[in-house]
Amino acid sequence: MSNLADAYLNQTLAGRYQLVEHLADGYFSHVFQATDQQSGPPVAVKVLQPSAAAHPESPVEFKHEGELLETLQRCRNVVSVTDSGQSEIIFNIKQASVPLSVSFHVMELADGTLSELLPLRHQLDWSVRMRIFRGVVSGTHQMHGKRIVHRDLKASNVLLFDATTTRPVAKVSDLGRSRELARPPRFPAGSYAAGRGDISYAPPEHLWHLDQTDEHALRRADVYLLGSVLYEIATGQGITAVMLPDWYTYAQAAASMSPDDRLANFRAAGRQMTELHESALDLLVAETPPEIRQPLVDLVRQMCNPIPTRRDHRYRAERNSPMWGLEWVLRRVDIIIKNLQQSHTSKPIVRKRRHP
Repeated sequence: MSNLADAYLNQTLAGRYQLVEHLADGYFSHVFQATDQQSGPPVAVKVLQPSAAAHPESPVEFKHEGELLETLQRCRNVVSVTDSGQSEIIFNIKQASVPLSVSFHVMELADGTLSELLPLRHQLDWSVRMRIFRGVVSGTHQMHGKRIVHRDLKASNVLLFDATTTRPVAKVSDLGRSRELARPPRFPAGSYAAGRGDISYAPPEHLWHLDQTDEHALRRADVYLLGSVLYEIATGQGITAVMLPDWYTYAQAAASMSPDDRLANFRAAGRQMTELHESALDLLVAETPPEIRQPLVDLVRQMCNPIPTRRDHRYRAERNSPMWGLEWVLRRVDIIIKNLQQSHTSKPIVRKRRHP
């Protein structure tokens, strides 16, 4: 725990939420377990770090996250927010008392994150893994239905509830870098060229700093990130780090190119990326049980295709579903879950011997 996070402990925000345990850190935030002194049950409190003031976009994104969570309040697979605001607290640092105003969101308290569960994934039944993934898809689908894209989907941004049961509930969280498509971008277009999420999980078009303000491109990027979450559930790693281990080098090189050169370079790299993509799927094949291997690998192959337009492919039975919904992903996940259930319940046929 950092000294600054330690300084928050036992502080009370808005005269109500007493911070009792440090849980996690984000880019510019801390997350704590807190006691709600009015209603009693423990809650999670996300606090914007004072250092975020040096990054003008961070307070804007933090405030916007609270607004988006309010919009998505009735979505079952998106984390619920119950309060947001600002509160003045006193930091005692190096024998000095410093009053500071901090922004906060109060949310439902999860059992943990998906990333915390992944080191134990080999002990986790595949039916449970796929139900968790279905929850992530469902939460993203609910966001897309309200024309909101997430842009930072990864295992550490998936919260788990009822995690010790055979039917854990997964909820999408950390919407600070999400965007409401009905509104104009909050920052200049250049700020979105490399996406807004964790670049180590990013779809390849983000590494090449292609323009990401188009609605179709933003939705396709979320599809890639969802496929990467499934890859993480199976292998413990995001697919970008496996497919393009030099992802940072690609991003650095593209940053110095003109927009036209970036696009030309990205298109020229298409064949090589496709080959690297197939090689990354070899690890997925090795980690996936035989009864679901083909449909699961095919799903990740499509969702994480390095060529964005190829992520739109639909089977014949899926072509009547809305173009930008994720029903087709949910349908395929349900088929995979059904295959697992059938493999668990099927019994070998035993022929009775006839006695002479």
